[in-house]
Amino acid sequence: MKCHDSPTPLYHLLVKPIRPSHALAIFLSALVVRLGWMPTWPRLVFEGHESLYRDAFVGLSVRASTQAYPLLAGIYSMLGQLTQDERALVAFSSVVGALGVLGAAVWVGRTISVTAGLWTGVLVSLLPEHVAWSTSAYNVILPQTLFIWALALRGRWSFLLCAFAVSMRAELLLLAPLVGLRGVLGGLAGVGFLLSLGIDFPQVRPGGLAFDINWPMLNYLGPPVLCLSLVALRSKPAWKLFLFAAWVHAIGAAFDDYGARHALLGGVALCGLVGSARTVWIPMFAVVSLGMHTVELARVWHAPDDGAVATEAQELGAPPEGCVEVTDEPYVPGQALPSHVRYFRNDIEADCVIWGEEFWHRSWSSRGLMDRAKRMRMLYDMEAVGALKPVAGGPVRMYHRLEKRW
Repeated sequence: MKCHDSPTPLYHLLVKPIRPSHALAIFLSALVVRLGWMPTWPRLVFEGHESLYRDAFVGLSVRASTQAYPLLAGIYSMLGQLTQDERALVAFSSVVGALGVLGAAVWVGRTISVTAGLWTGVLVSLLPEHVAWSTSAYNVILPQTLFIWALALRGRWSFLLCAFAVSMRAELLLLAPLVGLRGVLGGLAGVGFLLSLGIDFPQVRPGGLAFDINWPMLNYLGPPVLCLSLVALRSKPAWKLFLFAAWVHAIGAAFDDYGARHALLGGVALCGLVGSARTVWIPMFAVVSLGMHTVELARVWHAPDDGAVATEAQELGAPPEGCVEVTDEPYVPGQALPSHVRYFRNDIEADCVIWGEEFWHRSWSSRGLMDRAKRMRMLYDMEAVGALKPVAGGPVRMYHRLEKRW
């Protein structure tokens, strides 16, 4: 009697070459970090553009735009039919983020080796910004997870996955060439879908390019420990991961509001490189370091005013007269205060230029103010010269005098 092999289950094919048991362990570990480690539930708040997705969740009408992509808003609207507990948005994003971790492990496992893939899963499980954005309803973690799986699965899947990813985050089209021709075609289909809905792209405007102010922001790719990835540059596949991270940084840095959310895929690639090291000590050290950074980020996750800025500004009086105050925002026509970009590009002539820091700049949220503060400290030498202390209460604003580093 002739025996026939039983068909391979679909989930075996999806996680190949990683064992299904290892894949499950990676997924569950990443989920625990994202649901049990990062969030402090009483602090949960939906700010900025993220609040538009919360509005869709609770059943409000939201105008289609690049601040509220209709496909993602529709997904959240359907989720809102099941429950009105806003924590469900975090739970949904955390599951998606954990799937993204698994996708990264499969991607690197197929590109480098199974061992490198397993280490990648562990490292991305603890990659601080990936963990944090996996607790946000903003259009970050879902499209990036779809893109990672497009990299992992390639072939016929890449078209569909890239189409959905770009339809929820249009700038991913610029990364689609890293997936291949089908990825590019899928990305173009995603943009075509957005254009068919009448959505425009306000980010694409004259003067919107900002590589000159963003090229040094390599820390958006992840903590400094990921520099250990350079020791793995011994093979052609490893160089592909390095060039992948460099391309992600170059594309993200071209936009004036570049932040860690734009650099997540580059950080994932660097985790893959660290996992490719030939000695086990390097990825082990990276795991410890990333874990410590994740603990620190969890401490400031949607953190309220702890009085630190007020304490530092206690001895400061009013800011000097005659100073020009700039914001940490990109240039926006008609904004009340000039952008620091104008000062950096010598478009402001003044003997004294100051920037005001509040506790928001030390607290992680989807508004990305912490990222903007990092950029300010990278670009400028700062000296505290004054403070604004509202009589009726409210956050203290500490003013720093700026001097360009280069």
